[in-house]
Amino acid sequence: LICIGGVCVPYTAVIPIAILALKWVVQKLAEYGLVPQVIVDKLQLATSTTSTTKDAAGEGETAGGADTSAAATQMQKGPSKVKELKDDGEFEAALNGDGYVVAKFTATWCKPCHKIQPVYEDISSTHDAAFFTVDVDDFDELASKYKVAMMPTFIIVQNKEVKSTYSGSDEQQLRNFFRKFRIPKL
Repeated sequence: LICIGGVCVPYTAVIPIAILALKWVVQKLAEYGLVPQVIVDKLQLATSTTSTTKDAAGEGETAGGADTSAAATQMQKGPSKVKELKDDGEFEAALNGDGYVVAKFTATWCKPCHKIQPVYEDISSTHDAAFFTVDVDDFDELASKYKVAMMPTFIIVQNKEVKSTYSGSDEQQLRNFFRKFRIPKL
């Protein structure tokens, strides 16, 4: 244990705490443009101070009215099929079906989860599967069952068996994840 004053921390926790502190410092420096964009992108740091709101359709807009998500400006092939999970029974019913079930494990406070949501909705409009968003704060047992360690995490399930998992919010990697697995297209 490392003790400073009345606070004792296991030595194994010092490195993660130092990393969190360093990320905070880099975040603050990035807000002033003092960090290269490559690093900002890799660490998924939000450097914009523009306020974002959601309109009735759930699209992100800045205070000036321009759409903030690059994915939303790309092709929308049809309406999103993503359902926000309301109860375990709904998910279990989908798992008992014949088709694929795709779940995105997320949280309301997770910025990368919000960033990738338009891409997930776009993908849902072109694939023949049941798509869900699962809030880990509301469905922690479900998140534990599927061993969700970070967010966002995407799982593809068929016949109650997890076929593939992807964790992260990189648009191209997510699209490649779905291409690689080959869920039938609509």
